[in-house]
Amino acid sequence: MKFSSIRSNLLVSSLILLMLSLTLSYSLSNRAFSAALRQSTYAELEENAEYLYDIVTRHTQPWEQGQFDAYAESTSTRITLIAHDGQVLFDSEYNIAELTNHLWRQEVQEALAKGSASSERSSATENLPVLYFARSVENHPTIAVLRVSKKLSQLSGYKETYQRMFLGNLAILVLLLLLITTVSIMLLTKPLKKIQTLAKHYAQGNLDERLLIQSPKEMADLAASMQHMASLLKTNQDRLETSHNRLQTIMDNLHEGILLLDANLTVEVANLEAVKLLGGDPTGRRLGEVIASTEVLLACNTCSKEGTATSLTVAKYNHLYGESAILVGKRKARTLRFLCSPLAESQDLNKSLVVSIQDMTELTRLEQIRKDFVANVSHELKTPITSITGFSEALLEAQTEQQFRQFGQVIHRQASNMKRIVDDLLLLSSLEQSNTHPTMTWTQVEQIIEETVQNCKYRFEEKQSTLTTKIDNPLGYEVLCSGMLITQALTNLVINALTYSGEGSPVTLACHVDDATVTFSVKDEGIGIPAEDQERIFERFYRVDTARSRSQGGTGLGLSIVKHITGVHHGSIEVKSKVGKGSLFIMRLPRSGFELPNLEERSNSLYRKNSQ
Repeated sequence: MKFSSIRSNLLVSSLILLMLSLTLSYSLSNRAFSAALRQSTYAELEENAEYLYDIVTRHTQPWEQGQFDAYAESTSTRITLIAHDGQVLFDSEYNIAELTNHLWRQEVQEALAKGSASSERSSATENLPVLYFARSVENHPTIAVLRVSKKLSQLSGYKETYQRMFLGNLAILVLLLLLITTVSIMLLTKPLKKIQTLAKHYAQGNLDERLLIQSPKEMADLAASMQHMASLLKTNQDRLETSHNRLQTIMDNLHEGILLLDANLTVEVANLEAVKLLGGDPTGRRLGEVIASTEVLLACNTCSKEGTATSLTVAKYNHLYGESAILVGKRKARTLRFLCSPLAESQDLNKSLVVSIQDMTELTRLEQIRKDFVANVSHELKTPITSITGFSEALLEAQTEQQFRQFGQVIHRQASNMKRIVDDLLLLSSLEQSNTHPTMTWTQVEQIIEETVQNCKYRFEEKQSTLTTKIDNPLGYEVLCSGMLITQALTNLVINALTYSGEGSPVTLACHVDDATVTFSVKDEGIGIPAEDQERIFERFYRVDTARSRSQGGTGLGLSIVKHITGVHHGSIEVKSKVGKGSLFIMRLPRSGFELPNLEERSNSLYRKNSQ
């Protein structure tokens, strides 16, 4: 049978739900009552058994005194005493002559094995459950097991009472259900009246009128269909506006500039990245007014006439493009890649253009860094390899001990140079890992300074220059750091200062320590660093003067290593320099490291919390 009307569906569903709920409630209540009754009865039987056990242990034949009969009658409990061979010695309800041997009863066997046991069986006469509790009697001459039992007669009465309540409540609930269903059906007419009113508004031309009906489903679907028909008249306008907003959002989130040009190369659309790259909003302006590059204009004209995509890369600095931008802007000039593609609107119309602009500055810089790295490392490795090859051949032909020693020293020195290059590369690679956590120990700054001086001593002797050290640490503070890495960083700074200073020029290595910070500084009186290069000298392989740097040796990694070592210690590095007057490098580190203050703060916070 199919129930298609709202009234029949609601009525049948409510009746089914009611019957299922009452049936489940009836079943659960019966189970809960039965379980509780059994639990309490077993507890009562165990208490009775304990009481009777005390009497049994004091008498050889305790049932002859009449106490067991009186106790069984007062507690409605059946008492059974069983001998060692299973014969029944006493039973408060049955004649022992009529009872069979009880030795193999379940509760008796378990009591003899475990000391106590319980079981349940149905009564043969009344069909009611009977609960048994048995306890073994140790060291008694006649009695082996004491057993007490009780019928669960309350279950029968409970079931009869609950069935009467169930049927009565069922009748009441059915009447209530019919009443609620009638009221619910009457309430269904309200949505119909609202839909009728909505239809009148639409008939009068008021298509913006809306109605929210959530139930019943039939009424909600009808109202939704009517509103859908009204909204179709405005769909085209909304769709165009939505499409425009979506396109603008997509364009504004691109990482490349986008220009839409008409046939006259006038900018119709520009996204945010294009506005940023071109230095202003170009919308409504001719392309020649926005980009002062004949190469770009020629590429766009060619694309418009021939209908083929063209691309080119142009340097830009402020409003200048091409060679002028490179000459004026130097290293600050940006590299832009323009890609012009035709956009066919119709066969009868001239083609519009889409111009994408990509900032290739960073990629160009990285490519140059790669080329510089290959050139620098190749040069640095070529020199010692050439020396080692040449002197090893000479070593094979050496005839005197002096020649052996001389050639061997040269080979050893050149091999050490090669090892230094490889060590720098490996150290920088390890420092650039995001999970680098060097081992931190409390280290004396005097020890760091001394090791730095020893590392640089031979270089200063070769150049006949002096290295002066100054330590301002009156309280003898230590610093939590990686002493090996800090020594490496200071060595790089000192060697760098010596390299770019004249022969005999002094270099000063200073250290100031206070409660929170340790500051290292390296000062020289060398050639200095131009202001426009000071921001980039800590980049890998960056050289201010490539020719001079190559003649002095090194891979261009020293200052980059210093920066990364400072970074893993959560410190800072800065440079102050003037061309022709020298440079000052300042490295600041937290004296107690980065994690220690956080641990101390958390410890204090926990202490304050526990003290409250």
